[in-house]
Amino acid sequence: LARACPVDRTARRATAPGPMQPRSRSCRHGLKAKDALEKERLRHRSGGYFRYEDIRSPIDVAPGCPSHISNRERMNAGPFCEEVNYAEREFKKVVRDETTEARRARKLDREESRWRAISSLEQASDERVKRMMADPMMGRKNVSGQPYNVVSQEYDRTPAGAQLQHHDQMIRYRSKVRTATIAMRNHLGFNPILGEQTFGVSIPPPPRPPPLALA
Repeated sequence: LARACPVDRTARRATAPGPMQPRSRSCRHGLKAKDALEKERLRHRSGGYFRYEDIRSPIDVAPGCPSHISNRERMNAGPFCEEVNYAEREFKKVVRDETTEARRARKLDREESRWRAISSLEQASDERVKRMMADPMMGRKNVSGQPYNVVSQEYDRTPAGAQLQHHDQMIRYRSKVRTATIAMRNHLGFNPILGEQTFGVSIPPPPRPPPLALA
């Protein structure tokens, strides 16, 4: 036969429950009913079961809920009831006024913040306009791309217009030089029968820049 494991009897005696208390006569009579017996068993149930809540009276209310009233207030009668109602109405008025004032202050702060933001945007726009008016290079955006009037086909009477005019004249001069160079290479105007240059090739003098372009 297998030997059983030894049991520590001192530990068992240390954790043993105390003596069971006898039930009273009223408790014994109360357990005679089936419902009371089942409730007693559910009340002492242990483990992972649902915890039983012992509700003595289903019409009892918890303290602090709207339907709860203390025994002292239950005995109020006569003018004192009206005084209590008047105090409750006044308290509701104070709460309502405080709520209204808090909402008004919140909306006022939000409206002031909105107008401050609008004022800041307008001030920033005014400062931007002043800064653009004070900047001399900002006005160049209103100047045409070239100092030349396409309607009258004239150059502007400015140093930039004179420089552009001289630049265009140099382009025409280089084109004539290129024309003469190509003509000489291809023997343009030479008559091989006569052996003479029947058509002369000439190059105009280079244009001089106007005094306004050198300013």
